[in-house]
Amino acid sequence: MKNYYIKKSWICFGLLSLLSVNGSYFLLTDQVQSDQKQYSNPVDLPLNLFDESFSYLTLTPKEKKVSVSTYDHWIRAACRRHALDPALVKAVIHAESRFDPQAVSPKGAVGLMQIDPITVRELGIKDPFNPKHNIDGGVRYLKELLETFEGDKKLALAAYNAGPNQVYRHNGVPPFKDTKKYINQVFRYLSYYQNNRTS
Repeated sequence: MKNYYIKKSWICFGLLSLLSVNGSYFLLTDQVQSDQKQYSNPVDLPLNLFDESFSYLTLTPKEKKVSVSTYDHWIRAACRRHALDPALVKAVIHAESRFDPQAVSPKGAVGLMQIDPITVRELGIKDPFNPKHNIDGGVRYLKELLETFEGDKKLALAAYNAGPNQVYRHNGVPPFKDTKKYINQVFRYLSYYQNNRTS
């Protein structure tokens, strides 16, 4: 009888231990899965755009194939006129059109810097498919946005992508995945071109 109670006690103790361990496991697993879901989409990550780690990012081989040398002289000239960093302009062009002067977006934005038809008219760009005219107009517009948002690149780029009204409406970067992805792309390219200057 004594052995029976001892054996029963050990079985109960074993079951309690097993349940306790499994319970902890499931709690930990749920927490890990919850954390992974929270940051599963890189677009949803916090925008630490001025993190020093960006200076160490490099482009993929596919991204490096894009040639910028054809437009370097026009980029440099426009940036000198409007006091802008050529690396920033290259980054915007890379993100917008991958240096394709004939690029047209579904919304009708055209050329290297993907300038929309309304902005083309406002800037007085005669031929937005002409790389020289497109770059000059795009640089002027980007400079205006930087001045409007007091030099805040993140807000200026958000306005370039989604429109200034959206930045004002949301009092900051709009909560659009495409806009957040665009800003991250431009900052990646900016870091690359700043650290690999050819001009």
